[in-house]
Amino acid sequence: MSGPMLQLDQIQVGYAVDGGVRTVLDALSLSLPAGDIGCLLGASGCGKTTVLRAIAGFEQVRAGQIALAGQIVSSAQTCVAPELRGISMMFQDYALFPHLDAASNVGFGLARQSRAARKMRIDEMLTLVGLADRAGAYPHELSGGQQQRVALARALAPRPQLLLLDEPFSNLDIDTREHLANELRTILRQTATTTLLVTHDQTEAFAMADTIGVMDQGRILQWADARTLYRAPTDRYVADFVGRGAIVSATALGLPGHHDVLLRPDQLLPDVAGPIHADLIAVRFHGPHHLLRLRLISGEMVEADFSGAVIPEIGTRLRLRLIAPALITFSDSPATDGLIKETE
Repeated sequence: MSGPMLQLDQIQVGYAVDGGVRTVLDALSLSLPAGDIGCLLGASGCGKTTVLRAIAGFEQVRAGQIALAGQIVSSAQTCVAPELRGISMMFQDYALFPHLDAASNVGFGLARQSRAARKMRIDEMLTLVGLADRAGAYPHELSGGQQQRVALARALAPRPQLLLLDEPFSNLDIDTREHLANELRTILRQTATTTLLVTHDQTEAFAMADTIGVMDQGRILQWADARTLYRAPTDRYVADFVGRGAIVSATALGLPGHHDVLLRPDQLLPDVAGPIHADLIAVRFHGPHHLLRLRLISGEMVEADFSGAVIPEIGTRLRLRLIAPALITFSDSPATDGLIKETE
C-alpha cells in the first residue's frame, strides 16, 4: 500500500453552544504510516480523546478530512459508519463483559466466522498476550494487567487496519504500567498493527510510540519522534511539557542576545571556574545521580544533574558551565522559535 494508513488533514471538530460553535479541534493534521505506533500527548482537556473519537466515527468533522488506507471516511460531507471503518478501539476501563470469560470476550467481534476459525483466532490471540492458560477466567478473576491483555486481544482479534488506544494504562499502578507499555509495544510490532494512542504521561508516550504529537488547545504543536521533541522542540509549550528543564533568559547564562534559552539538567556542569553562578536550593536523589535545584543570580530557577560523590550543602553558591555545543532558543517572535544558536 502506498501512502499513510491514517491521514488527518486540517480537521475541525466543534459543538453548537448558545447559538455559536465551541471549537475542540482546530486545523489538526497528522500522518501515520502503516505498522507505526503514534501517540497524542497532552494534558487533560487538550482534545486528544476527541481526535480518537473523530477517527473512529463517533464525532462529526466540521471541516477537513480523515482518510484510512487512502479512503476518505470523514469530512464535512462524508461520514462512514464506525463499524465499517475497520477500526478497533480499546477504552480506559477495558469494557470487558463481566458475564463472559476471557475467551468469549476475545471472540466477541468474531461472530461471523465459523466456530473452528473463531476458536483458532481466540487461541492465537490469548497465546499472543500470554493468557492461554486463563481462557476460562472471568474478568473479576483477573488482575488489572490481565484484564488489559484480554481487552487488547479482543481489539486485535478482528485484524483491524487501525487500533485506537485511549489512555490504556491509566487504571494500572506505575510499575505495572511501565512493564505493560513495553510489552504492548512488542505485541503491536509482532502483529504489525498501525496504532494511535492518547496519554497524558510522557513516559508512556516515549516507551510506546514511533511518533508523538504534543497537543494543546485542540492543536498538535509538534509531531516528531521522542528524541526530536526533547532535543529540538519548536514551541515553548512543547519544550516545557516534554522532559525536565527550564526556559531562562540568555543573559542569566552569560550569553549574548535578547532571547530565552531551553536548558535541560544535563546541559549544566559544576565547574569551580565556570562563568555561571547559582545558589543550591534543593537536592533530590535520582539513582546514580542527584538532581540539583538552583537559583541563578537573575532569580530564575534551573536544574542540573550531579554525579559527584560529595553533595554541596543547601545554600552553597556554585559555579557552573554549559556543556552543550548548541542550545534551543525562543524569542518574542514565534517565527524564530526553535532556532539553534551556537554557544561559545
